[in-house]
Amino acid sequence: MAFKNKWSRMLGGLVLTMSLGGCSWGAAVTGSAPNASRLPQTTQELIAAQPGPLAGTHFYLAHYPQRSDIANILDRLPPLVDGLDEAMVQAYGEKLLALFAEDYASPQTVVDRWRVASFGSPDMEDARFQFKEHFNVEIILDASGSMAGKIGDKTKMQLAKEAIQAFAESLPEGARVSLRVYGHKGSNADEHKQLSCGSSELVYPLQPFDAQRLAEALHQFEPTGWTSIARSLQLAQVDLAAFGAEDNTNVIYLVSDGIETCDGDPVTAAKELSRSHIMPLLNVIGFDVNADGQKQLKQIAQAAEGLYANVTNQEQFQAELERAREIAEKWEKWKRDALSEADAVRIDRRKWIDRYDRDWYEKNWRESLNVGAAIEYLAATGKIGSQAKTYLTRMRQEREALVTRSKEELTAYLLNLTEKSYEEMRAEIEQKYRGE
Repeated sequence: MAFKNKWSRMLGGLVLTMSLGGCSWGAAVTGSAPNASRLPQTTQELIAAQPGPLAGTHFYLAHYPQRSDIANILDRLPPLVDGLDEAMVQAYGEKLLALFAEDYASPQTVVDRWRVASFGSPDMEDARFQFKEHFNVEIILDASGSMAGKIGDKTKMQLAKEAIQAFAESLPEGARVSLRVYGHKGSNADEHKQLSCGSSELVYPLQPFDAQRLAEALHQFEPTGWTSIARSLQLAQVDLAAFGAEDNTNVIYLVSDGIETCDGDPVTAAKELSRSHIMPLLNVIGFDVNADGQKQLKQIAQAAEGLYANVTNQEQFQAELERAREIAEKWEKWKRDALSEADAVRIDRRKWIDRYDRDWYEKNWRESLNVGAAIEYLAATGKIGSQAKTYLTRMRQEREALVTRSKEELTAYLLNLTEKSYEEMRAEIEQKYRGE
């Protein structure tokens, strides 16, 4: 899906007007344009806030390929002349900041990473994280029409196929892998919805890696249709029905670049799958997903007590699959050594804290640069006056300072958690930072 179409639909019909009598924004909004709402003021509110429709973009780069598309969106904002009421300028600034607001992760995401990295530890009470005789991975891949959208010079589907092939090849001997795809029949036109929503197919049944067979399976389909996440999760339970949790460690990766479009309930399906006799660890990978898509995919992962990650390129996608390979290698060692020593499964928790800290830093940096570039653009095109520019710049600086303080608070908080058990950490985070 082209960038312009993607964001134009999201912000289509956005008409913002301002009345001199106050900061009333008349909005005819379709899609996910930001609401005129109070900006986050605390760490908890930052974590709970939804990302803006332009999160993750790079408007501040002069040669950014989609810069003109974002400029067209900014051109649709109303003018803001000097001398207006401060409340009106504040509302304008909130709209602008909300457009570029990044998705700041809860510290719970770090604790969940710690838990996955501790796979096989005798301290893990959750049976899903205990090694069994067999190790199985099923990948559920979105083949809906939007996966034809390009990242660089390749489609998302091409990148996903390459990453899956490389991942399966890296699994240790004895591990088994399967591949299910959905949305690969018909088209994303209304007349093909029934056909496409029914097209969830196990193209590579669970078996040890066979390079030729998997390559042939990956070659069978291209992205065309609708997104049937709920049905695919239900069928994944059927795929692994013969591999109960008593003797099998089951890991499922759901890969999607958007929300359910086949009228199913993927959150309920995920919850039922996680509670089934196969007891899988369900992880969700969002592939270049917008804010609405991220919200639903996070809910799916949370319902199954799994992990969610949003990736925007092949390297990030490969890195998420790499987690499963690392677990599989631990499983292989566990089988070979006949026991799992605590030292063998202990993780470097500081590594994940550093990654979390870096993620917040990079998002804050990108968000601040984007908003700053947007303010400069609006001033250069005569949309805002000098007084408004100064006010909006101060709002940008205050937002940047808030995110920086929150990052430092959360990093220190996580460092203090490292000696606690997973259950203790989760309970404490839910109490302190609930609302994500």
